[in-house]
Amino acid sequence: MKTQHIPITSEAGEYDRKKAHYQADKVAKDYDSFRWSSSSRRWSNKRKLLAISKAIAFASSMGYAIHNAIDIPCGTGRIIPLLFSKNIQVTGSDLSHEMMQVARVKVRDSSLSNGFVRCDAEKLPFADCSFDSIFSIRFLFHLPADVRRRALKEMARISRRWVIVDYRHKYTMKYRLNRLKGKLGLANKQYNRVSTQDITEDFQKAGLQLVKIFPTFPLFSDKWVILAQKIK
Repeated sequence: MKTQHIPITSEAGEYDRKKAHYQADKVAKDYDSFRWSSSSRRWSNKRKLLAISKAIAFASSMGYAIHNAIDIPCGTGRIIPLLFSKNIQVTGSDLSHEMMQVARVKVRDSSLSNGFVRCDAEKLPFADCSFDSIFSIRFLFHLPADVRRRALKEMARISRRWVIVDYRHKYTMKYRLNRLKGKLGLANKQYNRVSTQDITEDFQKAGLQLVKIFPTFPLFSDKWVILAQKIK
């Protein structure tokens, strides 16, 4: 499937670089050992999975449980075992064939796996209302704002009810310190994070409504898992 053309800007150029980066055999094979190499990263992952679990439980408490879902992008299958533990049937989806190959090995013996589909998040090859929920973790913050909103709109289109995503927000001391470093010329790279208004606008443009925010580590972490529902 062809990737939609993105006008070349510094932000879009970085996004293109990251897409190419993850479509390499060595990157995919080494990803898990690199990503979870330290105790702090493993702890952070546990906090993220706990927040996702809370979002799933809250969705069920609202009278519409998640029975089947798609994970976009699934990468090496980071959250799929958690979804299986909730008895959710899962389709994995990613632009990177190489990352999905690693994920396939992890889930090949599960009856809850509905397989894998290679595609771009901006143009998903699924019918409207195909899944109870879309999960998109550690993805949106990589995207330029216009790409992020197109991807969210596609996620809303193929969802019957829920979209569960994570965002990196600006309401932390780390964000303020990095902004100060930027003003003093001490920052190595731009440090962008979103506001609740940015998130609300993203969702409105996609046809979604924010239901509840689940912080991974209140006051200290800039990671939020967010449960959104489709506006009918």
